[in-house]
Amino acid sequence: MKRTSRSTALLVTLLLVGLIIGGVIGQVLGKYVPILAYGESIGISTTTVDLGFLTITFDFNLHMNLAGVLGLILSILVFQRM
Repeated sequence: MKRTSRSTALLVTLLLVGLIIGGVIGQVLGKYVPILAYGESIGISTTTVDLGFLTITFDFNLHMNLAGVLGLILSILVFQRM
């Protein structure tokens, strides 16, 4: 079956939903099942570029926990079954 750009948009949407729902579940159930809340943060700390007439600030942080990774894997499996 040929994949189109529509299915690519669907895949990205499912991945984001899986990550968000998994992350929320990890935060909520992390009190009761601590391994679900285990995670790491990666990213770029705040960096400022001052050009004299324009100041630009960059910051990117990603915090993923185990439940978020499980949600990501589940969303990939759901996409493959569609």
